[in-house]
Amino acid sequence: MYTWEVNKQLWLELTQAALAARDFKTLRHMLQDMHPADISQLLRKLSAADAALLFRLLPKDEAAETFALLGSSAQQTLIQSFSDAETVELLEALYVDEAVDFLEELPANAVKHILQNSTPDMRAQLNRFLQYKEDSAGSVMTTELMHFPYNNTVGETIAAIRATPRKLAMDHVLYITDRQRHLLGDIHLYDLLTSEDSLLLEDLTGKTTPQVHTDQSTDEVIALFRHYDLHAMPVVDTENRLVGVVTLEDVLDLADQQATQDVELMAAMQPSEASYMETSVTRHARNRLPWLLLLLISGMINGVILGGFEKIFMAVPLLVTFIPMLTDTGGNAGSQSSTLIIRSLAMGDITTRDALKVLWKELGVSLLVSIGLGLLTFGRVITMQDGNLMLAITVVVALSAIVVLSKLLGGLLPLLANRLRMDPALMAAPLITTVVDALGLIIYFMTAKLLLGL
Repeated sequence: MYTWEVNKQLWLELTQAALAARDFKTLRHMLQDMHPADISQLLRKLSAADAALLFRLLPKDEAAETFALLGSSAQQTLIQSFSDAETVELLEALYVDEAVDFLEELPANAVKHILQNSTPDMRAQLNRFLQYKEDSAGSVMTTELMHFPYNNTVGETIAAIRATPRKLAMDHVLYITDRQRHLLGDIHLYDLLTSEDSLLLEDLTGKTTPQVHTDQSTDEVIALFRHYDLHAMPVVDTENRLVGVVTLEDVLDLADQQATQDVELMAAMQPSEASYMETSVTRHARNRLPWLLLLLISGMINGVILGGFEKIFMAVPLLVTFIPMLTDTGGNAGSQSSTLIIRSLAMGDITTRDALKVLWKELGVSLLVSIGLGLLTFGRVITMQDGNLMLAITVVVALSAIVVLSKLLGGLLPLLANRLRMDPALMAAPLITTVVDALGLIIYFMTAKLLLGL
């Protein structure tokens, strides 16, 4: 069996040599034993012409699965070598949600052209999916599932499954509906196969099946999958009619996308749909520059704040030496809290209703942390600055106030963002650090002014 992970470079060279020699028999033999995920990796390494040639050697079903695993950039490069008929045939072989994902990355005129060449049924189905809101259950569901009326017998149902013309996205659960396609429940394939042929499906239907509506957010879908420990979840429309299913594979992809977007937002970058290597240099720059400009402006504000307290640190120059320690500690303390709260929100462990509990918890944590940090700081200032007691007290009081404030902000700002229907990841380390730096400077110099009589 050919395994891409064993020796990528050797296998790539063998493939390129076979392509150059037009040794299609060898290529088919190699592809026959490869997983579609490995084939998709190989296609990304080949030139556009070689990738198109190799792709055409794949059987229809395997070609569709391989294409779905390619990134959007590689998909668009590949179909440039296809005729209209080949593109439409490929789309029809894909699961509907995968075809929609592909179309959403294309320019509007290209989508229109493809839809015009599609069959009426395929065009109607794709158009319906394209109308669902982005990041909704309807936009990620697939329609390739097994559903049968409640008055079918087990024998009739098994015969119908055997006659299914194509592979299904969800093939281990069948959904039971009434004549109007209202969802009544589900049956596992194992239970179906081990039951008497004469039994009616309604006699096998178990507990009410957890379900989502087409307009519910993908965040809610992920939360429900976690809560019920599901492998699939049916999707119904506003009239409770079964229209599709979200699979565990879909949810894993959604969770990966969500995690990636959160990481990028938390690092002060605009999220990108494409992978790092597939994103151009100019796109990377556009994603990063706005946040960097915002942080640069915030740094200028800190300079203005320092200028406002110039007389204080001119009177006691030693005060300036503690600024990096105070701002860094405040930013780090706030980042700890915001990271935990953002993650807890994403996992569904807390909601905005828990704001008061978060407030008290972070207040308790910040007070305990301040004691430890304050003792170390006090000892350092006393031993290093000729035993200046008031200076040590000033730095410790300011440090404690900054830590308490930063942890409260780090805990509550993500909840506020969530309440305002913004992504809580926006309130991550860069923004928290920026806010804490400005407020920390004000707290520090106001404390020095009061305690040192400046």
